[in-house]
Formats: sequence, C-alpha cells, structure tokens
Amino acid sequence: MPRAPRIELPLADWPEEDRKRWRIANRSGADSFDDCGPAAHLAERSRRALQGSYGRFLGFVSAERRVLLGRDPDGRIDREIIAEYVTWRRRACGDSAIAIDLHHLRLALRYICPATDWSWLLTIIKRLGAQAPRRPKRYHLVTSEQLYALGIEIMDGAVSRTNDTTDVALACALEYRDGLIIALLALLPLRRRTLAALRIGKHLMKSGLLWWLDIPEDDNKTRQQLEYPVSREVSERIDLYLARFRPRITGATGHDGVWASNQGRPMDHGTIYDMVRRRTREAFGFPVNLHRFRSAAGTLWSIHDPGNVRGVKDLLGHSSFDTTEAHYITAQSRLAGRALAHVIGKLSGT
Repeated sequence: MPRAPRIELPLADWPEEDRKRWRIANRSGADSFDDCGPAAHLAERSRRALQGSYGRFLGFVSAERRVLLGRDPDGRIDREIIAEYVTWRRRACGDSAIAIDLHHLRLALRYICPATDWSWLLTIIKRLGAQAPRRPKRYHLVTSEQLYALGIEIMDGAVSRTNDTTDVALACALEYRDGLIIALLALLPLRRRTLAALRIGKHLMKSGLLWWLDIPEDDNKTRQQLEYPVSREVSERIDLYLARFRPRITGATGHDGVWASNQGRPMDHGTIYDMVRRRTREAFGFPVNLHRFRSAAGTLWSIHDPGNVRGVKDLLGHSSFDTTEAHYITAQSRLAGRALAHVIGKLSGT
C-alpha cells in the first residue's frame, strides 16, 4: 500500500478564518492589563505540536476533501471526516501515533472553535489509543541504580585509560562526558532540552565542595524555577570532567555549554538522546531513552519511600502530582520484587 503523502499546511497557507482564530487564541497581552488569548500560556513546544497537528489535518483536507476548506472550521469536522483522516494517516504511522496526533488536534480545535463540544472526538481518541498495539515492556526492566552504575562504569573506564603524565585522548574525553551525563540523569532526570541547555556558571554552579543545578523558569517546560544539589560523588566527577576531560574536546574552551561536542559547540538535545540510547543499548541490549530515566526515578521513589512519593513531582519538575502519578509511577510487581530483595539483602548483610 502506498504511504500517505507527508502534507502539513504551514500557518501561512491555512484558510484565512482558521489563521485568524489561531492568532487570536495565541495573542499575548502587551502588559498585565491587556487581555491574552486562551492559548497564550502554552509553551512554545506545545504550541508547535498543536499547530503541527492542525496543519496536518488541513493537509489531508486539502489533498482529499478540498471543498471543505471553504467552510468555517466549526463545520468542517465530523465523525466521517475523522474516520477518513485516520485511514489516511494509517498509511504513514500506527494507531498510537495517530491517537497522539488526534489529541493535539482536539486541543487545537478547542482554541480555534471554543464554542463547539469536542467530547465525541475525545472518545474516539481514547478508543484508538486503547486498541493500539502495546510496545514491549523491556524498558521497564532498567532501574535508576542500574543507570547510575552504568554512568560510573563508563567514566571509570575512561579514567583507567588515562594517566597524569599523558594528554587525555579525545575518545576518552567523550566517553567520560557520556558517562557523566548518564550518571547525572539517573540522579536528576532532567528533560532533554533542559539538559542540553545547561551552561557553566549559569545553570551549573558550585557552592563549597558540591555542585548545584539552578534551572530558571524560562529554561523549564512547566515554567518553574528548579534547584537541585548534586551528590558528593558526582560533584567530584564534575570537577574532574571540567578540569581534565572537557578541555580536550574540540572547541570546548570557546563556549560555556556543559556538554561539549566534537563540533566546537554544545551538544544539542537530539545528539544527547542518540548517545544515551547507543550507550544503554551497548550495556543492556536495548536502548533506554531519556524519558525512561524519569520513569525509573518515579518508580524507584514509589518503591523505596512510598510515604513521601509526592516528592517525585518536585524532582521531575511537574506542576501537578496527577501528571507524575499517571505517567511515571509504574511499580510493576517484578520490578518492585527485585528492588525490595536488593534492599533487604543490604539490610541483612547478605
């Protein structure tokens, strides 16, 4: 079966009425007394996701039902059109991705057509998501302890191939950097864009013997200021990274990005994502993406300290514990049993 064409109408090509309503919804007030649009609070990334999903739907309409572009947004969408759109999208992606796309489409429609009841579309989205094939659960078998141990192991391997009398090899410098990223993420599971944005002296700062992460609200998805103390062991490893390994990476002295790349600039979030997946695949036999570090942290906390589990919300930088509970605390019996056995073994000295 031929794949569906990748069509997404850019905002400039939307029908005039759609474009007007979207801009009104996203209008920012000039000052505190000015009215803002209902979508003005959205983070830029969220706004792009909603705009992209609506643009893809308009791309489908333009390709398959062009006559509908002449209608107002309110009268363009019904169950029949959504059914056709889902069939069209299935030529390019699976039902899980389509359900996410429809979710973003529904949110965009709530801003573009606020007077319309879109609850029927939510029902379709839930049904589609429930019917989608589930991914294998292999990624849940990795814990924060394992991820932390992997980071330490990678750093120790780089150090073992370096001595005080020779220059640090570039490969060792990159290896140490990668291990430090993984160990730090196991302790403080930052979102990947926040991780990539870290700057020495701005976000990464030292107080006494310890390093701290200070994340201003502008660099955090939930617009909350976050402060994290770094453990003594990892603080010492940051010292070593900054003193010996980071300067060896090409162009590192020309910028203040914490995670220097061999391209003379800081690593971007996509490069960090790919590196972590590669390193974890080599170690565990399957890749662990950055999102799973957050899931592992929430699960570990819920197992070891259930009485204070609401603290996970602050660790992950969520604005609501509902988000934490719904998406990150997944203490399966197998994982819980292994972790509990580990803790009991340590307490009993066996």
